[in-house]
Amino acid sequence: MGHTQHRPRGEYGSVETLLSTYPPGTWAALLATGVLIGLLAGLLGVGGGIVAVPVLLEIFEFIGIGEPLGVPLAVGTAQASIMVASVTAAGAHWRAGTIDSDLVQSWLPGLMVGAVIGLTPGPLAPTWVLTTHFAVIAAGLALKMMAGDRLIIGQSQPEWPFSYISPAIAGGLAAAVGVGGGTLSTPTLTLFSFSIKRAIGAGALFNLVIAIPATVVFLLMDRTTPGRPFDALGDVALFCVATLSLPALFVAPMAARWSARAPVALLRRLFAFCLAVIAVRLLLR
Repeated sequence: MGHTQHRPRGEYGSVETLLSTYPPGTWAALLATGVLIGLLAGLLGVGGGIVAVPVLLEIFEFIGIGEPLGVPLAVGTAQASIMVASVTAAGAHWRAGTIDSDLVQSWLPGLMVGAVIGLTPGPLAPTWVLTTHFAVIAAGLALKMMAGDRLIIGQSQPEWPFSYISPAIAGGLAAAVGVGGGTLSTPTLTLFSFSIKRAIGAGALFNLVIAIPATVVFLLMDRTTPGRPFDALGDVALFCVATLSLPALFVAPMAARWSARAPVALLRRLFAFCLAVIAVRLLLR
């Protein structure tokens, strides 16, 4: 295990400091994870935080940053990376015509309320409570995705104020756990007979909606806490964000174009598999 690199004022941008903090092997891991983030964001409208956070935790532990400091740093860094990848993914889905503006407008208020709740009292809740709730919901939605149109709640969303419940839950859990908004919004929308391609397009945009305020919050947190890497601004490791985002920026638009042309049954199975993996990972954490 390496040692924690503090942040002397004169060493920002120093190649020696960068290499001593993040050995070349960690660069390869971050780049590979960035490819996967871009693929998930574009193809399925999933933010990729569930992939990025465990990898970042391993990297931070390797360089000497334990879990008390590493967890918020990993979540904040993942949210910033999701934000960057979601810009190109949402843009590609918009050009492909898979973002339903009426659907987005109906979900945005509840989603944003949920995100605020997840980012404020959410961090005060025990981690196992948040992850267990998220895992159980993800497992149930994975079964729904496998069942397809055989399992729906209704032909349209419920009327106000009940229409706020689903987006608020999806936004709150996503913000608190550190994953993209589309991870729960996409399968939830299919429960109300929305096509999976419209749901994925909306999810790509919802990732961005949640990631922007989440990134701002994590940038403002722990500004004076010692013992973190030299590139950390608040709870966001900037070098890691750049390395994760670079491949994601290129992969996400290509994956979004594939998503617009892919068979519905394939997308449904891929999303179900992704949710099942997320649920198992969180339950075994």
